[in-house]
Amino acid sequence: MSPEGAPATPGSAGIKIPFTEHLGIQLVEMTQSHAVVSLQKRPELLNSWGATHGGVIMTMLDFVMSWAVRGHYGVVGGVLTVDLSVGFMKGSFGDRVTAEGKVLHGGKSTAFCEAEARDDKGALLAKAIGTFKLLADKDRKSG
Repeated sequence: MSPEGAPATPGSAGIKIPFTEHLGIQLVEMTQSHAVVSLQKRPELLNSWGATHGGVIMTMLDFVMSWAVRGHYGVVGGVLTVDLSVGFMKGSFGDRVTAEGKVLHGGKSTAFCEAEARDDKGALLAKAIGTFKLLADKDRKSG
């Protein structure tokens, strides 16, 4: 979140994550209450049925929850996924997938989150719950 409390945009976020950049996942919004990411369909991200691959959607859900944690705590630093569970409801055959995540409960250094991925018509594709840990500077350097 920006110092003024305004939602973060991809350019103001300040973190480079090569894997999500490679997939083309974009941070759309991050506030103290939620985060939103989006992905444009591309042939190399599809499964054998022509739907967006479940691993791509799972990555989106993980990514959006980590940004929800950053927004909740007002930090840009490292966030580690401790646990992630995803349920898939429907294949994504549309042109875009959007995911929204939020923190359900945030403790001193651990946050419990949920997220949903939807297609461009608003149909629910997948739902996730996850546990995330804020990393201290010393933890980021040593693993």
